[in-house]
Amino acid sequence: MLKEPMPSKIINLVVGFDDNFNFVNLYDPENPTPLYLDLSERCQLVFILSDALISAGWNFQKRPIEVIDDFGINFSSYSWVTEYYGNEVPFHTCFRIIYECKRMGDYNYSLFMMDSYGQKIDLDPKIQNGTGEVP
Repeated sequence: MLKEPMPSKIINLVVGFDDNFNFVNLYDPENPTPLYLDLSERCQLVFILSDALISAGWNFQKRPIEVIDDFGINFSSYSWVTEYYGNEVPFHTCFRIIYECKRMGDYNYSLFMMDSYGQKIDLDPKIQNGTGEVP
């Protein structure tokens, strides 16, 4: 049973490529940013593949994310999202997790994706929530 309401703060990450083929957040396509997050309060993290990656046949693997050494303290389990801002999205292209903001620190997370050929792609950005140096 859910004891706390869903966080009202939503951080959207549209995973795609920039002009140099680096993975970036394309939520604002005119201003791509690194997939680095500074988390300062409880929030929902919504990860969706960019339209270009979805059109090219990419999706997230069955297990789309792993937060290294968190042990369920700060991050909830993922849940698949089938609708993103009123638009239906293909299965395994969008998911969310809840950040609980219970322990300060630097976290590495891995995103697990798959291209249209079935090749597995792993990506390991960092999360910082109040301590350490910005990469």
